[in-house]
Amino acid sequence: MVSFIAFKRMQGYEYTDGADRLKRFDAFLSTTDCTEGVLRMADVDRYRAAIAGRSASTQGGNLSTLRQFSLYLHALEPRSAVVPSHLVRRHARMIRFYPLSGAQIGELMAAAQSLRGSNGLVADCICFLIGLLYCTGLRISEALALNEADVDVEQSTLFVRRGKFRKERRVPMSPSTLQALREWLERRSPYVGGEGTAPLLVVGWNRRLKRDRAYRHFRRLCKQCGLDGAPSPRLHDLRHNYACRCLARWREAQEDVDALLPVLANAMGHVAFSSTQLYIHLDAGALQQASAKFRAHIHHPLESHP
Repeated sequence: MVSFIAFKRMQGYEYTDGADRLKRFDAFLSTTDCTEGVLRMADVDRYRAAIAGRSASTQGGNLSTLRQFSLYLHALEPRSAVVPSHLVRRHARMIRFYPLSGAQIGELMAAAQSLRGSNGLVADCICFLIGLLYCTGLRISEALALNEADVDVEQSTLFVRRGKFRKERRVPMSPSTLQALREWLERRSPYVGGEGTAPLLVVGWNRRLKRDRAYRHFRRLCKQCGLDGAPSPRLHDLRHNYACRCLARWREAQEDVDALLPVLANAMGHVAFSSTQLYIHLDAGALQQASAKFRAHIHHPLESHP
């Protein structure tokens, strides 16, 4: 299993979710008498029964990952069973998105002060992280991996050394984001060393902020600010909101959005434009604006009705 996860990451996949699914399956196998080093269909059937109460998407994700692993294992050991493709149910992909206004982001950043401990570093780090993700569209994994050397204050850019599919890119920062970054660099300076190799986001002496801690604090802040719906906001929703705000600004400025989509795709580190389209969420205002443009184009205003 370890070699398979390494194989997937060697291909350029971050494979965090897949690794977590396989670890849970491994924990399940530890409760059985599976000691042969091969996958048996009896184990697969028991696992399917164990997760039968989960959502359809969760079951599909777990079985899809397990099928990939079974193919890999079967290539190494032909006695190992392959999970049949018909067991992996396909479901329409739902785009989960929680729109957040600038005011709500401000509330979350202000609420981060409730995390203040002995020195307040964690509170200030989480506050900066929320603003950074909202204003740059970085993936959470990319933000957490940043080092001090990846910051170019003169050019107002961040260098993502290893994005998704190992794609490198430079991410521009607005003047306000750059100013916030300068203040954070000053704030963290007593807690870092290493001439550029230190993490950008630290919660202790050269101690990098971890994903699970960032998630935990963000969920707490959302609940504290009354942003605890179904579904509730995720850190990844800050990336969605960044894309939507870019498109909204371009529409308001009457820019050619289609022509600028490659710019957005590059800034967000997408390999294909189709990936960028997942982040395009039209709100009611945008639909009304599009409708007005369409009516003006055909010179046929809608008839009024009593």
